[in-house]
Amino acid sequence: MDIPSVRSAIIGLSLLLQWPVSAENARLPYQHLYRIQTVQAALCQSHTNLLLVLQLRSASTNVKTSDIEAFIDSKSGKIPLPIGPDGEISVPVRDDLLAEDPWLITNQPKGTMELNWQAGLSKSLVRQMTNSVRYSPVMQAVRECDDVQEKMRQFFPAAPKLTLAGLKFIFPPPIKAAALIIHAKDGDRKLEADTNGELIVPLDESLLDENPMMTFSVPPAKVQLLSRKSGE
Repeated sequence: MDIPSVRSAIIGLSLLLQWPVSAENARLPYQHLYRIQTVQAALCQSHTNLLLVLQLRSASTNVKTSDIEAFIDSKSGKIPLPIGPDGEISVPVRDDLLAEDPWLITNQPKGTMELNWQAGLSKSLVRQMTNSVRYSPVMQAVRECDDVQEKMRQFFPAAPKLTLAGLKFIFPPPIKAAALIIHAKDGDRKLEADTNGELIVPLDESLLDENPMMTFSVPPAKVQLLSRKSGE
């Protein structure tokens, strides 16, 4: 694995789309979001160790998530769409709205909004990473992101193809003794955090089969997926 070419994301793998619009404000057809969430729900059932998130964010660094407002412009009235602190959205899944196919309209100018879709480790899996955790359940979830990415590509065809390379663990200060030990059959493998409190555990096929225990000197504060563009 070429470590310098690997990138990470706090939530996980990100698939990006900037929707082309012709109206004054940025908007999306409800049917498109409905289809994404239908596939997303099916993926959540088959990949229970992953967290799947749909986000609506501005491409402008000057616009905060709290500045963004959105609603579904239904014939029966405007339906406000709550937006989470990181842009998380979830539209109501309703047959009557699907038949009507209204617009989801934002208060931001056309061409400035991005629809992001991300996958990462589920909160329940991350909560297990205290003193120790088995290698295979964690890394198998990382591998499953490849399948999820392919199924979501129908909605985000312009997104780059990413290959999942492993996990980055970020430890809270003080970080002088932060380390992780993989108790492999051929001997312990100790990985020490760098000066930023970060260490990388690569996806290793032999360790997936062996499923060794991993122990932490201290529980990590964050866990990030590592990915690289395919072919790099």
